[in-house]
Amino acid sequence: MSIRRTLVALAAAAGLVLVGASPAMAGGNPHFIKNATSASIDGVSLVVEFKEAGLSSGAVETIVVSADLEALYQCVNGGGNVPSDPKKTVFDDRVSESGVFTAGQNGNLIGSLTLDPPDADAVLDCPGGQTSTLVSVIWSNVRIDDTTSGASLSLRGVFTGP
Repeated sequence: MSIRRTLVALAAAAGLVLVGASPAMAGGNPHFIKNATSASIDGVSLVVEFKEAGLSSGAVETIVVSADLEALYQCVNGGGNVPSDPKKTVFDDRVSESGVFTAGQNGNLIGSLTLDPPDADAVLDCPGGQTSTLVSVIWSNVRIDDTTSGASLSLRGVFTGP
């Protein structure tokens, strides 16, 4: 009978270990939570806040945010006016930013990434006495990808500034 009690005790202990380990192995269905993920304009920058669930506790994830950017740059004179023959250019390209984030004990990851347009001086060369200036931005086709877990989410909408 002592062998039977020993086997029952071992089986009970193994069951407790499996039950106790389940919260630590909570991952398995990584996904971004749509109603907790958003994009907004801050000046000319696009700020994307996100929440991902279904990860293992402590999982380290690489998040990439990308969006199409159409930005208008113009030369502005010393008086703050656009000359009658304005020199301008449109920057039209996909912009991205990435970061590394760690999931909490509950398997959720909360964070934000900011996309910035290129500096005006890097895009447009103005004549003497004029300054290259970013006039407007249009962000669209925003996408969030977790390159570690494979989760992704596209955000609808067009975001304009300033």
